[in-house]
Amino acid sequence: MKLEQYLEEHYKTKGLHNIIKRYTNHQNQTAETAGLTEILAYINHLRKQGLHPKTLRNHLFAIKIYYNYLESIGKRSDHPCRKLTLKDQVDRSIATEKLYSKDELEALLVNYQSKDKRLLHRNKVLISLMIHQALQVQEISQLQLTDIDLENAQIYVSKTTKNNARTLPLKANQILLFQRYLEERTQFNPTTTHFIISKYGTDLKPHGICRLINEGKAKEDRIHPLKIRQSVIALLLKSGNNLRLVQTFCGHKSSSSTEAYKQTDLEKLQLAVNNFHPIK
Repeated sequence: MKLEQYLEEHYKTKGLHNIIKRYTNHQNQTAETAGLTEILAYINHLRKQGLHPKTLRNHLFAIKIYYNYLESIGKRSDHPCRKLTLKDQVDRSIATEKLYSKDELEALLVNYQSKDKRLLHRNKVLISLMIHQALQVQEISQLQLTDIDLENAQIYVSKTTKNNARTLPLKANQILLFQRYLEERTQFNPTTTHFIISKYGTDLKPHGICRLINEGKAKEDRIHPLKIRQSVIALLLKSGNNLRLVQTFCGHKSSSSTEAYKQTDLEKLQLAVNNFHPIK
């Protein structure tokens, strides 16, 4: 059995063959007999290239699959890295100085244009939920028609694996926007009770939301949903809002997750230098 056939039959993950090929090429025809020492040396080689810890784990995952394959076809009787795990830490700190400002967030919604004019109000609804309620794309994709209460100007956000459920107020300018979208929603012959639907009437998957709002946009003009959420949370804290209230608003299960958005002393110092240094 060829490697390509083995991967196709056992794994749905794309790109495995390319990662494995990169590894075998680096080992210069000795990959089949390589031991743990050689594999660790390769991982260290990747580290020196500055690869993200998650990327390193993906490479190790592919290498393990390669040796699973060699075992399955009888070319190896042992697996050199089956129990190997990496302890490279992911930097989860929030670079608050790189987030959107309040004016930039407002401009994202006001100036937004859709490639398909029929979808303008739907896409503006999407962006408004990110800016005004700091919703994640997964939370938006889960919204049901029954979660939208325009009469009381509020929205119910269901629990996810990462966030708590919560009921949030809608902004006044969202009410008319939502009404327009709901009126236009019927023209797409909806086959689902999800609030946000595709132009084919079906519900949207989280990964598809980012693609839809950025359709036809240049790379430098792309809208980043996670960056919007991070910006909203950071601005709420910067404005002096109570930490617990902000935690409830964004659905964080732990207050430490919310505290990560606070401006650090180093960032405050840099801001002071930028504002008051005599040489600008």
